[in-house]
Formats: sequence, C-alpha cells, structure tokens
Amino acid sequence: MITPPEKKRQDSELFLRIKTLMVLRMIFLTGFVILLITFEQNAVRPTPVVPVSIVLCTAYFFALSYALLFRIGMSLGDLAWIQVVGDLLVVGGLIFTTGGIDSPLSFLFIFVVIETSVILPRSACYKAAAGASIIYGLLVDLEYFNLIQPVYFFPKTEVSYQGAYLFYTVVMNLASYFGVAFLSSILTHRLRLIKEELEAKNIQMEILEAFHHRVIQQMGNGLMTTDSQGRITSANTAFEKICGNSEEELQNRFCYDVLNIDMLREFFRTAKEQTLPYHIEGECRDRNGEPLRLSVKISGLSRSDSGYQGYICVFEDLTEMRKMEEKVMQSEQLAAVGRFSAGLAHEIRNPLASLSGSIQFLKEGLELDGTHQRLMDIVLNETERLNEIVSGFLNFSLPKKKNLVVVDLTKLLEDCVILMKNSNEYHSSIQIKLKLPQDRVLIESDEEQLKQMIWNLCINGIQAMDEEGTLTISLKEVKGFQHPMFNTVRKGLVLRVQDEGRGIDEEEINLIFDPFFTTREEGVGLGLATVKKIVEQLGGKIGLTSRKGQGTVFEVFLPQERSLINTTKPDKEMRQTAAS
Repeated sequence: MITPPEKKRQDSELFLRIKTLMVLRMIFLTGFVILLITFEQNAVRPTPVVPVSIVLCTAYFFALSYALLFRIGMSLGDLAWIQVVGDLLVVGGLIFTTGGIDSPLSFLFIFVVIETSVILPRSACYKAAAGASIIYGLLVDLEYFNLIQPVYFFPKTEVSYQGAYLFYTVVMNLASYFGVAFLSSILTHRLRLIKEELEAKNIQMEILEAFHHRVIQQMGNGLMTTDSQGRITSANTAFEKICGNSEEELQNRFCYDVLNIDMLREFFRTAKEQTLPYHIEGECRDRNGEPLRLSVKISGLSRSDSGYQGYICVFEDLTEMRKMEEKVMQSEQLAAVGRFSAGLAHEIRNPLASLSGSIQFLKEGLELDGTHQRLMDIVLNETERLNEIVSGFLNFSLPKKKNLVVVDLTKLLEDCVILMKNSNEYHSSIQIKLKLPQDRVLIESDEEQLKQMIWNLCINGIQAMDEEGTLTISLKEVKGFQHPMFNTVRKGLVLRVQDEGRGIDEEEINLIFDPFFTTREEGVGLGLATVKKIVEQLGGKIGLTSRKGQGTVFEVFLPQERSLINTTKPDKEMRQTAAS
C-alpha cells in the first residue's frame, strides 16, 4: 500500500521526468529540422521534404499540446500515455515519409520504448513495443501489398521487396523493439529499487542523525567538539548554558579562551603527548562572574597517522555538588560542636539556676542601700539573660522529635497575635495586620514547632521596627511557588511576615540565618536560626527579601500534600480582634 507521502514523492518524480522528456522532445525535433534543411541544401537530386515537414509540424503541434495539458494540470499518468501514443504516431509518420520499408528511421521506435520505461510502469514497455510493432508491421504490409505508396526520401531499392529480406528486416526490428522493452524495463525496475533503497537508507540516516542530535542536545552534561588546536566546532545546549554563549558565537573560538581554564589550555598545548581519555577539574567564571567548578573529560576524535584530528570534551558542572559536600562537612562539624555545646550548656544551666536562686534569696534577706540594690538587680537581670541564652542554645542545638497533628493554622496565627500583643516586646504604636483566607486552613504538622517559628518571626519583625510601624501577617494556599531564594512545584501554604523596619544590608542577607549572627546589641542571634531549622525539619523552605530603610519580608513555604481545608466559616469577630 502506497502511503500519501510516498504517492506525493512518486508524483513529484514523474512530474520532473515528463517535463524533462518534453524539453528533450523539442530539442530532438529542432535538431531533426536543422538536419533536414542541411540535407536538402546539399542533396544531389530534389527530395520530397514537404511530407516530412508536415509530420514534423504535427510533432510540434503535439509537443505544444502536451505542454498545454501539462500546464492545466492533467493527470500525469494520462499525459504520459498520450505522449507515448503521440510519439509512436509521429515515428510512424516519419518512417512513412522517408521511404517506408527503406526508411533509415525505424530505430526511432526504440527511443519511444525507452521513453515509456522512464515515465510509465514496467508493463507499459511491452505495450509500447507492441504498439511500435503494430505500426511498423502495418506500414510494411500495406506497402508490400501496394495498398499504400510511401514517400521515398531516398532512392528506392528493389532488394527491400524480396520476401526473405523483408521478413528478416521486420523480424529484426520487432525483436529489437521487444528486446529493448525487456532490457529497459529490467534496468528501470532495478534502478527504481536501488533508488528506493537509497532513499530508505537516507531516511534512516536522517532519523539516526536527528536522534543523535536530540540525545546530544538534551544531555545533562555539556558537550563540545574541537579541532586539533582546540577551536570549537560544535557544542550542545548544556555547554551553551555553562559558558553563556550560543553555538554560533562559539564557532572557531579557542575553548580555553571561552572558559579560561589553565589546565585546559595546557592540555591543548601538549595534546600530542597526552594519553587519552584525559580528565581535568578546574575553576572558571560564567558570564555573570559567578564561580564554576567544572570536570572535563577529553576523548579523541578521528585519529590519523599524524594524531587526532579533533577532540570531544564532556563538561560536568560540579559547583552545586561541591557546595553540597561543603555543607555536609559543615553540618557534620556543626553537629559535633552542637552535641558538645549542648552538653556544656546543660552543665552550665544547673549551677546558673543555683546562682540565680541564691542571689534572689540574698536580695530578699538583706537590707541594701541604693547602690548595692542596683548592683543586685543588674546581677539578677544578667543571670536571667544568661539563662535565656543557654535555654535558646539548647533549644536550637538539641534535635526534637516531630509530633504530627492536624493544626488549625488560622487559629494558631490568631492566638500568636493575641499573645504577642501582651508580650514585653509589643508597643502600642505598632499595628499588626492579619490577612487570612475565609476558610479555616488545616495542616498536618508539629504545632509547638509552628508556634515557635511564628513567634520568632513576628518578634524579629517587631524588634526591627524600633517601636513604630506595621507588621503584616498573611497566609495563602499555593500550587508551586517561586522566590528569589528558592522555588518549588509542590502544593502547600505560604506564610508571609512583613515589617516596616530598618531592613537588612545586602551583604548580611546570606548570614541572617546563621547561628549567633545578630544586628542588635542585646540580641543573641538564635531566633532566625531556630526558625530556619524548624522550617527544614517540617520539610519547608524559607526566603526573604529586604530593602534598606523599607523593611523586610519573610516567606515560609510549608508543604501540604493532601487537602485539609475546613469549609466552616471562621469566627470573624475573633479574627478582627486579633488583627486590630
């Protein structure tokens, strides 16, 4: 069964062949006319050129008719048969007007048979040969029995009418027609088979080439090919992202100039002396100036007696892997320090409690003057502050087991706001706005850790505003979330805490979650570190944006894999009270 694309391709080939034959036919007719004129001018005796000229004019008319039919869009198969029949008639006319049996043009039928094999199926060759045999045989028989009188373009020879010679001539011509039909059909058939095989191979090659191109372009690692000197000849998408240039921009540039890796430059300087495959690991910078750690594996390409004609370089970006290794190492070190520090803090806490109790007892039992009373209060305050530091450190360093329950996050936020308004950190000049969904939002999480996280974020915002401004707390459901510091495609909740404080310097943003980093003189630096630890333990992410003098926005993403939304309407009066 021929598919539509195959049919279209065959029609395109037939169109081109018919068009070519029409041009060749016009060239042949024109050449024949020129030959006839030359023959007439050099003839010793007058020759009857009028009959031949009529046949040639008819042939020209046929040729123009073919062109017209071709132009108006006639079926190519029908047009091919019309041309074959027309050519058979024209050749028959030429034979009749150039001597009949004695005509030297009987061989022209062979060209018609060959023409048929080019533009029509295999069986059509035998039909054309049969048509040529019928026309030629009919002309010979009619002339032999004196039923027609051909035009003798050349002097008549009596030997042509002898029975044996005539039989021999007819048989040889008919045999040549069918012989050519047989050979041309076989050759044409084989030629078509070979062409189809070549086209199939070409299609397979194109598919394979496209497949290889897709594989190379979609590789996670960067791939680049170079000549023997290190000039880039091709590159995939991953390599373009690594260096920040398109493939067109990379063409014919030295790869070690693009990446500026000294070890890569050294390899190409001594390439003939190196053993392949070759491995390099080095640092460079991308287009934005960010550091990159790359692993480069080099293999040879197209080896000859003089060496490799080119090289294949595979680049792997190790930047994130090295960062992760550093983080793992840092985490292990911090874990060890944390365990030691937690034990030490626990040991400090016991005598600290005894010391605080003893001082409190002395304060109540002794009558002190103003100076000593003030000194006693300072000792008690500093002892309490030291106890808070030790408690905060223990809370941060000791791992806690998650107690997962279904938490009403909207109610938890409202409760936290009420507690905050009654805390020592709150001032009446600070306004707290609470923006919550109309429905209660439930989440499966650790309620105590959530409360600690919310409290620390809100206290941090209040402390940043220096007793004046607005603290805005909002909650919304999301399906995927993008932030300058993180992004996720998971479903969950985003808690947003925004203050109107002094903001954070750009160079301090990356340090803000580090333990003991603080911008307040009286601060300890464990509040936000504890927040980040809680968020990570709950499987979430936290990020912030800040502008100096305009405030800071903390955004916490908490995953919510299954829907726990309660459509019961909230107590609006309570919510408004909390937000006022």
